[in-house]
Amino acid sequence: MREFPITHLKLVAVLAVIVVMLWLLDLATDSNNIPAGQSQRQSLSVPIPQAENNPPATTTSTNPEKNAIESDQHMPPPVRIKIRSGDNLSSIFARNKLSAGDLQRILSTEPAKILAELTPGQLIEVQSDASGAIKSLHYQIDPARTLVAQRTQTGFSATLVEESPEIRLESLRGTITKKNPSLYHAGKAAGLSDSLIMELASLFQWDISFALDLREGDRFSLIYEALSIKGEDIGTGKLLGAKFINLKETHTALFFQNQVGAEGYFDPSGQSLRKAFIRDPVHFSYVSSSFNLNRKHPIHNKTMPHRGIDYAANRGTPVLAAGEGRVIKAERNEASGKFIVLQHGEQYVTKYLHLSKFRRGLKVGSRVEQGQIIGYVGATGWATGPHLHYEFLVHGVHRNPRTVRLPNAEPIPAGELGAFQIATQSILASLNAT
Repeated sequence: MREFPITHLKLVAVLAVIVVMLWLLDLATDSNNIPAGQSQRQSLSVPIPQAENNPPATTTSTNPEKNAIESDQHMPPPVRIKIRSGDNLSSIFARNKLSAGDLQRILSTEPAKILAELTPGQLIEVQSDASGAIKSLHYQIDPARTLVAQRTQTGFSATLVEESPEIRLESLRGTITKKNPSLYHAGKAAGLSDSLIMELASLFQWDISFALDLREGDRFSLIYEALSIKGEDIGTGKLLGAKFINLKETHTALFFQNQVGAEGYFDPSGQSLRKAFIRDPVHFSYVSSSFNLNRKHPIHNKTMPHRGIDYAANRGTPVLAAGEGRVIKAERNEASGKFIVLQHGEQYVTKYLHLSKFRRGLKVGSRVEQGQIIGYVGATGWATGPHLHYEFLVHGVHRNPRTVRLPNAEPIPAGELGAFQIATQSILASLNAT
């Protein structure tokens, strides 16, 4: 037998080992069905305990996304609908050739009743199968809420899906000027939304008459929660604090929620901003005639006491109850036209004259809340144009609604004052820095 050099024998041995390893690796690969070139990830699978005498659950696929893709291949594309003015569900489904029967089944679920409140600009997406049966419906109510209805074996189920918005604090400030003499115009110039302007007016409505008291140079600032979802602004949350400098007097409002969930706005000392009566029962109007006991009447051309304030506003502008009370008159006569009289406890009475109409359902004996709509501006009776004539009586004596002293609501209890100061100190510091 021929002898080989020792180096050749070593080389043969190494090659033999490599061949064996490759053969074993090929067997392992075939047994696990792992395609060549892919990495292998090791995972541990823990079996789910099954109840006795119950067979283990079975699934048609371990890949739900693959199932969805395969299912979608047999379905027409979804129908995406943008709500138009005058649309209703019946017209939408008929226009898009969608099943009216499925619509009724969807509406029979409790959450889906919100579909009756469609608003132009909202979106509805409907997915049907090849036969035209609706499989799912998505109704985007607003950026934070979506109604999802899905077909089940027995009909449809509906769920209201809500997404929590991200919250960041924003601040804005504005000034009353000759160009922007009203709170509304100054607010819009400062970048405030309509809702923020209304909230700002509501905060200080007990101390500032926005129809009478605004002057050039008055300033306001506010801090509020800005809400967004996936980087898109969707509106505002709480108004956390505001400051209004009017007639060189500073008014500050701080939001506070106590341990039992009661909310309110207070000044830095803990006194409630809320009072028993608001100054102006008509928002964003202007005073066409003030309280004047020696005024010359514009129709009768003679001196006749004007025992109230006239707020000029467009016909149909809502008129608010100045305070909580009870309706003691809701009628009409030649001079006052349609008018309402409210009784507030034993001391106070307010009157609202020249209305175009009363709030539906309002009658003698009705209870009203402060700020609740009781009627609408008109020009009935002795009136030269649409306006509200507003009177304020204390113990039966007419008083100037602008200057009469108003009773305060309850302040923050002494035991909660420390918590209030801690909760509001950063907002107050930011307001004072403006």
